[in-house]
Amino acid sequence: MQESNIFIEIAQQQGFHGQQAHETLKTIGQQLHTCAISIQSPFYIFRTGGGGTGQGGQANRPRLLLAFPSADDALAFAQHQNLRPTPRLLRVSVHQLLAILLQRPAITALILVDEHANMSQIGKYPHGYRLERTELLTMLKGDV
Repeated sequence: MQESNIFIEIAQQQGFHGQQAHETLKTIGQQLHTCAISIQSPFYIFRTGGGGTGQGGQANRPRLLLAFPSADDALAFAQHQNLRPTPRLLRVSVHQLLAILLQRPAITALILVDEHANMSQIGKYPHGYRLERTELLTMLKGDV
């Protein structure tokens, strides 16, 4: 299956038109290109237990999905932020990240971390391309 089909299929399951999902991918691809990010580049995210809902009943807490350009960058961020001693990483595509953002309303935004971002700023998110869930939904509705 082609990578883009993952996002298009999820968008259709959510009630959006396949053609509009394709146009959304094209628009996001252009935005990423201006940020020197390839839509084909793999990214790394932290895998959390419990379906990504966190612990202590925080399933409804707004969340950000941080995606790093390399496993080393992800681990450096985890180390500087004092996250779990051995975080588990998943390698995902941009298309998969967009599908996750669409499927999980608790995730309010996706940040594709810049490969030159400073990972050592404690308590701050690294810089990168940010896509709000509401912006993605607007694109899928064709309201852009």
